[in-house]
Amino acid sequence: MNELQRQAYLSALGIENYAPRWLLPSAPVPATCVMPVFDIPVATVETSPAAFVAAAMNPNSESNTPVPNLLTTIVDLAEQKKAPLAINAAAILQQLEEKKAPVVQPFSLTVYRPQPGFLIIDSRNTKLALPTEVLLSNILRAHFQKMQFALGEEVLRWPMIENRFVSRTEDDARNELQTWLAVENELRPIHTLWLMGESAARYWLDPENDWAAKCWTEQPIKDSSLQTLILPSLNQLLQSPAQKSRLWACLP
Repeated sequence: MNELQRQAYLSALGIENYAPRWLLPSAPVPATCVMPVFDIPVATVETSPAAFVAAAMNPNSESNTPVPNLLTTIVDLAEQKKAPLAINAAAILQQLEEKKAPVVQPFSLTVYRPQPGFLIIDSRNTKLALPTEVLLSNILRAHFQKMQFALGEEVLRWPMIENRFVSRTEDDARNELQTWLAVENELRPIHTLWLMGESAARYWLDPENDWAAKCWTEQPIKDSSLQTLILPSLNQLLQSPAQKSRLWACLP
C-alpha cells in the first residue's frame, strides 16, 4: 500500500488522519507508506537562440518547432518577482479607529417631579454651585400660583451601567435615554415635560434639530407622542438673568 492508497482508504472511512501510537501484542510492525513514482514522458522543445531567431524571421514557416511566447515569459517573470504586500497592522487599526463614532463622556442630569405627570429634566453642572433649586422653586411658584408642588431632585446618570466594554456614542446615549423616558411614561404617564439645557434636550430631540434653534419652543419627542418645552438650563438662567423675562413669557 502506498501513501495515496492509504489516504484514500482513510478518507473512505471518514478519518482525516491516522498514525499508530502503540504497538499492540502480536501486531505487525507499522511501516511508513511511500509516495508512488510515476514515469511521465517529457517532450523536449528546442529553444536555442538560432531556432528562435529563425522562427521569428520566418513566421510563415511550416516547422512544427514551437516558439516560446516572449511576452508571456516576461509577464510570468515579473509576477514571480513581485513581493507580497506587507500588512500594516497599525494602519488597519488606525482606519478602524477613524471610522468609529466619537465617544460621549459620562454626564448626569437632574430630574424633578413637582406634580404627578409633570417632569422636568435639567442639565446638571455641580462645579458651578449655583442656587438652581431656589430659582426652580420661584419658577414653579409663579407657574402653579396657589397649587402645591414638591421639589425633590433625582440624579440621572449616563451611562446607567458602568461597563467599559460597552460603546458610548451619541446614538447609544440617545437610545438609552429615550428608552428610559418611554418606560417612565408607561409607569407614570407624563402630560407636561420640560427639557432644560442642551444636555437634557439633545438626546430626546431629532438628531438633525439644533438645540439653540429649538429653544423656547415646544417640540415633539423623537419616536414618541410626547411634547416637550425646550428651555435653557437653570445654570444658564442664573448666569444670564436677562433671559428670565423671556422665560415668564414662554410659560403657559
